[in-house]
Amino acid sequence: MVSGVAAAIPLSVAGYVAETVSLPLSRISREYEIVKKNVSLIVLSWAAFILTACHTHIELQYTPEQYARLRGIELLTTPPTRPYELVANVEGSGGRFTAKETMINAMIDTAQKAGARALIPMEFAGEGRNAGRAKPVTGLDLFVYTENNRTVTRGRAIRWLGN
Repeated sequence: MVSGVAAAIPLSVAGYVAETVSLPLSRISREYEIVKKNVSLIVLSWAAFILTACHTHIELQYTPEQYARLRGIELLTTPPTRPYELVANVEGSGGRFTAKETMINAMIDTAQKAGARALIPMEFAGEGRNAGRAKPVTGLDLFVYTENNRTVTRGRAIRWLGN
């Protein structure tokens, strides 16, 4: 870099040159390096934030079936055959773009904290809101409800009797 040399930078409005400003090249280079460094730091910070956000939430890494096994909770989509007691009604909710699987995983956490051993839907296929449908609701969709254009999940946390 040669010090003392100036760069002529024309200032123009709508194609007309109004004035020419002279800045030393060393100052332009220094400012360019500072801006480049700041942009790099911002990009690296966002990349680190995005990568850590996805890996800190364990419920985002597993399907509800896998997550229930990991937490020691049975996830039932058919009526239980063993006697049970209701521990708590649990609900999972999220924002507009929250996946139903994430909400069900949150319900599994709540059920485990309440001391439940299994999670069942509020209604099974052929019951309540599912009765008389041409295409019955089955599987994990039994936990999913839509209210006010918002998806929520609901279930019952239960504990087996006699064990």
